[in-house]
Amino acid sequence: MSRELIVRGKVPGYRYSPGVVVGDTAYLAGHFGVDGEGKLVADDVAGQGRRALENMGATLAAAGMRLGDVVSMRVWLTTYDDMPAFDAVYGEFFATDPPARTAFMVQRLPLGAAVELDAIAVRDSAEVKARLA
Repeated sequence: MSRELIVRGKVPGYRYSPGVVVGDTAYLAGHFGVDGEGKLVADDVAGQGRRALENMGATLAAAGMRLGDVVSMRVWLTTYDDMPAFDAVYGEFFATDPPARTAFMVQRLPLGAAVELDAIAVRDSAEVKARLA
């Protein structure tokens, strides 16, 4: 099976692919709350988290997918105190049927970010949920 690299939204200066698609599955690299130049858009976890999720949605769109196709997400935060604020933003994007999620607390993240997200998405997984329900 071949793999397709998603290069949209790559943070300048880093050697990685924002995502890789194999079949109907997309594996997304860590996404940050950055603008097109790789600069953080906010100082707080809510602003960074919102932009990271928007960036993730744009990466998925480049692969013909959407955030609703995400089946698993990992979240890295630099302090547990930020979890409620991040959760509120996360709920804006995943109000119902959220994907599986694991959260990690780490000492530091690249770019001095407050949050980093990665995910696995399966094309049309929302339709699969409907058939299984």
